[in-house]
Amino acid sequence: MGHHGPMRYWQSSPQRGLPLLLIHGYGAMIEYWNAVLPTLAERHTCYLLDLYGFGYSADLKTRPNKRMWANQVASFIHKVIPEPAILIGHSLGGTMSAQMALDYPQFVRGLVLVDSTGVPGTGPLYTHHERAFHKLVQAPMVGELIATAIGGRVGVTQFLYNLYYRKERVRSEVIDILSGPLRKPGAALFRLNVLRAFDEFGLDIKPGDVKVPTLLLWGAQDKSFPVWLAYRMKETMFPHAEIRLIPESGHCPFDETPEAFCDALLPWLDEQLRPSEQPAAQQQASDH
Repeated sequence: MGHHGPMRYWQSSPQRGLPLLLIHGYGAMIEYWNAVLPTLAERHTCYLLDLYGFGYSADLKTRPNKRMWANQVASFIHKVIPEPAILIGHSLGGTMSAQMALDYPQFVRGLVLVDSTGVPGTGPLYTHHERAFHKLVQAPMVGELIATAIGGRVGVTQFLYNLYYRKERVRSEVIDILSGPLRKPGAALFRLNVLRAFDEFGLDIKPGDVKVPTLLLWGAQDKSFPVWLAYRMKETMFPHAEIRLIPESGHCPFDETPEAFCDALLPWLDEQLRPSEQPAAQQQASDH
């Protein structure tokens, strides 16, 4: 499925509630949503995919760009999901979700951006050592050596420690999941190319361009993509958006604090349901 080869995806059953399409971020894949998937799937139909070049979808032979991934998501919704979906995108996946809402509004019912990238002109990372690392990987040969050296479990572990506020949530099963695709030939170098192109992933969205209901979900202790970016995104792109902060969480709240993540997300999703689509238990409660 798709112009670039096979696309790996998963969907929950039975169908219920809203169609949710969860889109992972840089270096991640379907299984990275495991901590919240059972709770979300109890009330809504969940669809998940691996973006091209990540996880176990087809490798990319071209330079990565945000419109290519947005096209992938649009093609998936058109072929698999029977109606417009609510896109839930994390980090780089948030950029792709927002681009998708801009380019293909007919496929999007709502937008949830989780610690999203995409604010133009701010660079990909915000702590001093992360900025230094990003500058280092731009150098020819140096970047290739670094990508090869940190492409396994050790590199994934350090990457997560840098992103997580709750360090105890950096677990062996998550490291195993994220390091698995790095065994594919060329995977580490592809991720290097994505990092090198990060400045090209800024969103060109003006207030009013995206009209669907929008939620900005942010880990309150995210140091790599700080909370002020949520407010900048609201001010410059999505003035109608609601911002909800998740305490005690860094860049990946759905894995660091899954219960708090669902507590913040599910009520907003309920607001997007038409009365006929409300979960049965909630409808009965409202009838009394």
